[in-house]
Amino acid sequence: MNDQAEPPSPWLHRLSQFASIAAPTSVAAALLFYFGYVATYARYLYFGVDLTALDLSTTEVVLHGAEALYAPLAGLVVLALAVHLTVRGVRRALARKAWSRTLRVVAIVLVPSGAILFGRGVVGVLWPEVSQTEFPGVTPISLGFGLPLAAIGVWLSRAVRGRERRPGGTVVLACLTLIALLGVFWATNSFAAAYGRGIAETVGTRIAKERPAVVLDTEEPLHLNLPGLQERLLPSAEGHKFRYRYRGLHVLTEAGGKLLLVTAERNGRSGTIVVPYDGSARILFVPS
Repeated sequence: MNDQAEPPSPWLHRLSQFASIAAPTSVAAALLFYFGYVATYARYLYFGVDLTALDLSTTEVVLHGAEALYAPLAGLVVLALAVHLTVRGVRRALARKAWSRTLRVVAIVLVPSGAILFGRGVVGVLWPEVSQTEFPGVTPISLGFGLPLAAIGVWLSRAVRGRERRPGGTVVLACLTLIALLGVFWATNSFAAAYGRGIAETVGTRIAKERPAVVLDTEEPLHLNLPGLQERLLPSAEGHKFRYRYRGLHVLTEAGGKLLLVTAERNGRSGTIVVPYDGSARILFVPS
């Protein structure tokens, strides 16, 4: 006998109404800007540059946000699809009163697993050094999905025994949904920062091959002790104001009328040289 279409539950209807309100274009743009800022801040902080000094446009920051959100959004879509298929399968099994023993075992596993996961998230919050050294997103994912998993286990256990077919009241559902959303937001924030640092490390290791080299002439010595930076005194001649030539520099980026230069060799003393376009220096670009 064919399964009859099940009417949508009230909590699913309320959830869809919330989604239709909370996902306009302005919210999506704000999220792209925020996560783009986080990723870009971490990216340039690796080179010792504060993001406010770059004077990036909103479009540039949003583009960095799109890069940082590819992996989290893909994972979220896969997770949503898996949850949807799992819920449909569980509801059909409950309607047919099939797989009761298996569902009971799953419920027994979910409750302590969710509690342990939530406890792990609390540990990451109370001891920041744990969340700072862990794989990005472990603490927020644990904190955001621990209680919902335990609640699903409790609901499933009651549903198998025929006591309840809904995942709790409206207030409980709203709180669990909010906790999960906060966990996802926090995890995406951690991933965006890690993504920015990863891009910076990749750029740092390949900068000598992929970024143009620069010969920098200045009027005064820079007095910089950077690894890989070579200084040479130019011959004195009438009408020539530039006396010092520097090699070993490569272009990091250009922003706000300033050129940011770094050396290919990096250590704890490495930094970024900021050269404004004001005639105080002569710049020669050389192919890598």
